[in-house]
Amino acid sequence: MRMEKLKRWLTSLFRVDVVWLEKDDGEWVKRRNYHPLMKLIAFLCVLVLLVSAVGLGLKFFHVLPEAPIEIEAETAIEAQIEISAEMYPETGETDELLYGEYDEIEDEVIPYPGPIPDGVNVADDEYWIRIIKSNFRLYLYRGQEVIKHSYVAVGRNPGDKERVGDLRTPRGIFTVQSIHDSRHWVFDFRDGRGPIRGAYGPWFIRLRTPPWRGIGIHGTHDPESLGTMASEGCIRMRNEELVELLRFVSINMTVVVEE
Repeated sequence: MRMEKLKRWLTSLFRVDVVWLEKDDGEWVKRRNYHPLMKLIAFLCVLVLLVSAVGLGLKFFHVLPEAPIEIEAETAIEAQIEISAEMYPETGETDELLYGEYDEIEDEVIPYPGPIPDGVNVADDEYWIRIIKSNFRLYLYRGQEVIKHSYVAVGRNPGDKERVGDLRTPRGIFTVQSIHDSRHWVFDFRDGRGPIRGAYGPWFIRLRTPPWRGIGIHGTHDPESLGTMASEGCIRMRNEELVELLRFVSINMTVVVEE
């Protein structure tokens, strides 16, 4: 009995009823009536095809960034050696498409970063990163000792991050979540220059900054922005210094961001 009902339902599902309708001018037209479920399935199929076509078109014209490639820290260190070779060829010239041109910043007396913030517990031989937004500096520590420092750019607006899109760099004690090869990422800064390939430099060090997402340390196509409030919330640094920093970066590494 149930099989018979199922068979009748399937038959009705695929049945097409032909109906003749008389128009106002006396002409007769033929209309086909399909089962409502078949109409829904057809609509969903068309919708999926349209979305797929739009996505492929945007990617073809480099409007969307390529999917990030997550890599382990050991793989990142091996891969960045290859990037270093590309950055410093025998001619001594830098790949302007990826790294841009920049003027050397003269050496200055490094401002004392102050005592290590409360809540930062690191071992004597542990590497960790400290970013002070007010003096646009990134410090690489080993235990209590500063090993390296770099000029950086931070969010365009001062203060701690309060909402998505407020162009602020969040403050707090964070950790490294993942490392991405960002050489082929494309981003439009909405400054009239359109999508820029290599806008994030060679690497994107994604930070775990709950409740915010998408915050990281990365390179830049615009080294002149370093030492200013120029980003949408991330920390920018010079590309070659980012490659050098990556030698010391590991997953779950402590990153402190303070005002």
